[in-house]
Amino acid sequence: MGGEADDRAPREQQSPSQPAFPNRKPRRRTRDPSQRTHKTTTRLSDTEKTEITAAAKQRAVTVARFLAAAGLAVARGSTTVHTNERLDAAIDELVSLRTAISRVANNINQIAFVYNAGGQPRPGELDRALTAVNRVLARVDDTADTLVKKRL
Repeated sequence: MGGEADDRAPREQQSPSQPAFPNRKPRRRTRDPSQRTHKTTTRLSDTEKTEITAAAKQRAVTVARFLAAAGLAVARGSTTVHTNERLDAAIDELVSLRTAISRVANNINQIAFVYNAGGQPRPGELDRALTAVNRVLARVDDTADTLVKKRL
């Protein structure tokens, strides 16, 4: 090995533009008609791209395959996509509930003020406030159940 002469012919330097095997005919890959042949472009924020890339990597698939599988799952009804309309409706309901809770809390504070001053609230005032609290809490529970079912 060390000092022996190499009886092989020295390699010729090939330029990058010359093929390594000039007599070889390139094989054309034929696509199965069921394979994906259409391409789409998707715009993502940096955060969305990071999340999607990580999810694809975790599943050991390409980002394109991951997006196709996720899109098809939604299209076929095996999962849902959150729309802005549903999110807007949920936010509106939560704002409405917050307003209702603030009003009931204000009424209860006024009743407590009257009691602390040694007086008596008007007849039925405390019952109405407690009924309002229970009604708002029921709305909170219903809204939470709806959100969990819709997975907003």
